[in-house]
Amino acid sequence: AVGGVCALANVLGEPLCSLEKLCLGGKWAEARELQYRLIEPNTAVTQKYGIAALKEAMGWFGYYGGFCRSPLLPLTEAERKDLRNSFTSNGWL
Repeated sequence: AVGGVCALANVLGEPLCSLEKLCLGGKWAEARELQYRLIEPNTAVTQKYGIAALKEAMGWFGYYGGFCRSPLLPLTEAERKDLRNSFTSNGWL
């Protein structure tokens, strides 16, 4: 198979497209550097905090993520700060 489901593309679509182009162009060092910067925010919006985090991050990047529907809960203030740090520490915010 070729392709994937990438939640992070909802907020960092351009960098993810750049990653693909770098790989296809054989620019492995640049691709690796970009990939490393994407790991922490990707993990935050998929494995760590899930949909609530993705919706929160969408708002930071000018998109409308809306509110979580039951049974999902919104992020706590501590989770929101940790999520923001995942994006800030990697230069996305």
